[in-house]
Amino acid sequence: MFGEFLREHVVHLALYGAAILAFAIIERCRPVEKQSPRAFLFNFALFSTLYFALSGYYFGMAILHRHIEHFRIFQLGLPNFFGRDVGPAELAMHFILFVLIADFIKYWMHRAMHAAPLLWRFHRAHHSDRHFNASTNLREQWAGTIYGDAVFALIAAPLFGAMTTPIPLTAAYLAYGFFAHSNLRLPLGRLTPVLVGPHYHRIHHSRLPQHANVNFSSFFPLFDILFGTYYAPARDEFPPTGLADEQHDNLWRIQLLAFQPSSPPLRLPENVPAIPAE
Repeated sequence: MFGEFLREHVVHLALYGAAILAFAIIERCRPVEKQSPRAFLFNFALFSTLYFALSGYYFGMAILHRHIEHFRIFQLGLPNFFGRDVGPAELAMHFILFVLIADFIKYWMHRAMHAAPLLWRFHRAHHSDRHFNASTNLREQWAGTIYGDAVFALIAAPLFGAMTTPIPLTAAYLAYGFFAHSNLRLPLGRLTPVLVGPHYHRIHHSRLPQHANVNFSSFFPLFDILFGTYYAPARDEFPPTGLADEQHDNLWRIQLLAFQPSSPPLRLPENVPAIPAE
């Protein structure tokens, strides 16, 4: 059990590292704004510290998942959603369905983090990044990491069983979060209501008041459209990001935010211009 967990841990860390390196290069092609490498390094250092510090927690969750998997198979007779006997075409359909369901779950988890004062304490470290780029995807503190991982896993594990997807599918799923947070001047045009892109998700991270509490979806804007939180950015609308009244750039102090009260955003108006079009 531990050997299997350790292999998966190493694979995931390698995929995160590869994604960060790839997007550090990609973002130089057509960035919204020029950024110092420090913006990437801080978030990656924050992530790496937490990833290793929470290894015991992740191992405990892996054991819990194994018990849930056994209960599903031997007590309920339910196979794993991504079982080894699933063919390539069926696996692709299962993966698309999984991403759709995962996005629905994460949409409501995300909205809760912006609505509940306690959960906002866990989430505001993620939104405090004034240098929006792919590494922002990794910017969390311990309470936000545990909340996001545990709640999603405890919903998804009974539904899907073991999440043993092939490495290319796992890589695609993880990489999409980096893409959505990337510092790219990349409007998706007619695909804006179909797929979450960096232009769409940047609006969610905007510190301008007109963008408060919109665009919560991770993959498909469908759920924002259905539940009234959809905001389609104008072609040249690239607002400044971060929090209007807070900034957190200390690796250790950011871990204390879970204990510091803060009101969920409606952000206060401020005279900050959008980043101009090229």
